[in-house]
Amino acid sequence: MTTYRTKKDFSFGDYAGSFDAHIRASIPGFQQLVDYTVDRSVTYVQRGTTVIDVGCSTGRTLAAIRRVNQAARPNVDYLGIDTEPRFRRCWEKHSFMNFRCEVGDALTHPFDNVSLACCIMTLLFLRPADKLPLLKRIRSSMVEGGALLIAEKTLAETSRQESDAQAAYVDFKRRRGFTADEILEKQSSLRGHMTKLTERELRTALVAAGFRDIEPYWRGHMFVALVALT
Repeated sequence: MTTYRTKKDFSFGDYAGSFDAHIRASIPGFQQLVDYTVDRSVTYVQRGTTVIDVGCSTGRTLAAIRRVNQAARPNVDYLGIDTEPRFRRCWEKHSFMNFRCEVGDALTHPFDNVSLACCIMTLLFLRPADKLPLLKRIRSSMVEGGALLIAEKTLAETSRQESDAQAAYVDFKRRRGFTADEILEKQSSLRGHMTKLTERELRTALVAAGFRDIEPYWRGHMFVALVALT
């Protein structure tokens, strides 16, 4: 008789205490992505508006965006949203009057008057049916001249390219110290939770949501970050 091992779902909450280090080790050039996102924010954050980070995890990126914009635009609110309650202890490190992170579902959580929205490695963990509605909600909440900075792990256009990219990504993770068992376990636990789009499909969804002038501002192996304007 074949014995099946009970599958354990992957949860970022399991890494809450060391999440930033874990994600930097897992994604090629992740720190550069954060730096570029923070640099881009200066162009789009407007006075008297709100900045949101959908899937804010530890709140580190949102706090860095606040730090570079606060002196020039002190009357801006910064709101992070994440579904994982175990990140709360990380949010307590960011005690600013105009900064808060909350446990919530971005598909229902109210936000408006947004000049900048960040969505970093978040869309791929939504059901396919929820991706476009979320993008539309973000777009409808934004002021004129606002921007979305979105980063995703993408799917290659062909099966051969996807296979080659996956093999290279495994090699990258092994060089970063992950064991073969750790890589396999994570891949197994993410099955059914990660629904990737091709870059073409992501661009199409952004246009359908009402965004325009969509351009990449960072790339790292299978990952891409796009800026989409209102």
